[in-house]
Amino acid sequence: MTALSLRGLRGGVGTSALVAAIAHALHRLGERVLLVDMCPQNLLRLHFNVRVSERSGWARAMIDGEDWYTQAWTVQPGLDVLPYGRLKLAEQEQVEQNLRKTPELWLHRQASLAERFDWILFDVPLRLPGHSRVGPCALRLQVVEADAACHVLLQQEEDPSEYLLINRFDPASQLQRDLQLIWRKQYGDRLLPLNVHRDEAMHEALAFKKPVGAYAQASLAAQDVLSLATWCLARRLEAV
Repeated sequence: MTALSLRGLRGGVGTSALVAAIAHALHRLGERVLLVDMCPQNLLRLHFNVRVSERSGWARAMIDGEDWYTQAWTVQPGLDVLPYGRLKLAEQEQVEQNLRKTPELWLHRQASLAERFDWILFDVPLRLPGHSRVGPCALRLQVVEADAACHVLLQQEEDPSEYLLINRFDPASQLQRDLQLIWRKQYGDRLLPLNVHRDEAMHEALAFKKPVGAYAQASLAAQDVLSLATWCLARRLEAV
């Protein structure tokens, strides 16, 4: 089983939508995929038609003393999503402390899932170190937008180890084209050789409670994500 994590460089760059889209694309390519929402906002499930009122999830199970693996929802055979669950702020802080005390928790959970899935995708939060300890990931992607805020934040990174993926890229924007060229020169192979273009279909897909590939398969964003999923498969083969 291959683990892939996505984390936004800052909030609002569309990370959860990308996690859902990549999972759907990998599933289309014949892979068995589990998505795990590590973010207290608990938004990933909404891309797979889980009810807004649904409270269950792995973190909710941790607080309530229930089995975490029974909280997953099967979207299709071979495509499952494990929500975070609805928690109060104090409960989220309690989960963070528990995860800091047991840093190998998701390492063991990954091992227990290896027979059932080819991929496990983590939607990782920005500023919760305990929640970010998801075990070994063969591929770690950091989602950015080609704007001034992300450019400044990249200069301030302390541990630049993740691949960089530009989301919502607009080739008509001179600023975005210039930043892409600067980043290509500055970060080299760390910057992925493909972008996910700005596409209204990505926003509409969430409103229809679907990943973009299920909502608008022929859209530019869906085709970009399919290329990204193919890149992920190629990287996995190179690592074998």
